[in-house]
Amino acid sequence: MATLRFKRFAKVHFLKGVGRELLARFFERFTGELAEQKVYLPKGDLPDDDYFRGLSKLLLSPEGLPGELCEALFAIDEMANEAGQERLQNAVAQGKVELEFELESSHGDMAMQVWLARPELFAATHNAQRLRRLSAFEYFGTKLTERKGKPFAAPGDEAMEGLRADLDGWFVEHNRGHETTQISRQEIEGEWWFVIRHGDTFLRTAKVEKQKITFLHFRPAKDDVVVFSPGYDELRIHAATKGERELYRREFGVRLRGDDKYFSERKSFTLEPLRVDGARALKWTGNGNVDRIVLREFEIVRGGGRHDVVIHKADDIFVSAEARGEKAFPDGGELVRAAFDVYFGGMKKPHKVQVRPPNILKLGRRCDAAVVQKWLSEKRFRETATTGNGGTVHLPVVVLQTAGLALSPREGGR
Repeated sequence: MATLRFKRFAKVHFLKGVGRELLARFFERFTGELAEQKVYLPKGDLPDDDYFRGLSKLLLSPEGLPGELCEALFAIDEMANEAGQERLQNAVAQGKVELEFELESSHGDMAMQVWLARPELFAATHNAQRLRRLSAFEYFGTKLTERKGKPFAAPGDEAMEGLRADLDGWFVEHNRGHETTQISRQEIEGEWWFVIRHGDTFLRTAKVEKQKITFLHFRPAKDDVVVFSPGYDELRIHAATKGERELYRREFGVRLRGDDKYFSERKSFTLEPLRVDGARALKWTGNGNVDRIVLREFEIVRGGGRHDVVIHKADDIFVSAEARGEKAFPDGGELVRAAFDVYFGGMKKPHKVQVRPPNILKLGRRCDAAVVQKWLSEKRFRETATTGNGGTVHLPVVVLQTAGLALSPREGGR
């Protein structure tokens, strides 16, 4: 099961870059919540090294922090980078906020200052960036029903080396470098996760220091993820390009099932329950900390070859349609995308979910995958697959955020 971790806030050097003064002002906003949960910050009279090490140790376990404080820190953590800095600076300028950053301000320093000065502006900017960070998996099943569900044996070291060599050959042919591919594998809750690290297109970038410009030449590393579910003979892939996704679909088909066309079924999701069941399709009836699920946006494509696309947005599609006395969806056309807000108990901000048939699912960071899995399956958003006994089962949805998923050699390398 995935564990929540801050990308930056648990690092001593990052905390030092933010500074004690800003950190003290931040934690002061949550004095009551900290006291209620008996979370004790390092004492203010400690030397800097002891203070920051103590704070880093506390932040290594964010699940033990008050919910709203944890959400705030994750948001600041996600904006404490170059892209986040640019968005926040633009938002501050457009919002005419009287806030001046020092020339030596770090990314974390600037993100924290905006959060303290205008939390609502920060939240809006963070949400805009967060939508661009949805993680997506494409799902690939098998059409070979007579072979579906046959016994699966995890690939050994020899098979993994053969897979690595085949992938590396493709990357060489597509200008991604030679001998750059590494594959880590790990079994997680009955599924096999493969993290493929490989070279990307060569980069040249300028570096300036003391008024002298030099050029760095390097090949960046890139991580892709392939997940195989033996129970349902299903492969799901997170990769940036179509070529890479097709490569993994073929090569993993060969290594896992002995057939490069084995994972060729792309029909995994449907949005028809929205038309058939309406708002009932969003009603959460299972166990779990969910307040409500809201349909925020849908996209319909009409036939006729004219690329007639209708995109409708609202705070709540079904509530809005009922208030107007109209149907939620126009007659005709194909539902090709839907975006949902999932409100978890006690959380002010929803988690984003997007479904795009036939086989793409996008989830916002830290979304509760188990809850989404249960909802999509029970409400028939998942297409069914034939079992070996002639019955049908709803395929499970298990989607975890790939950022930060690093498998060490001890967890199963090449």
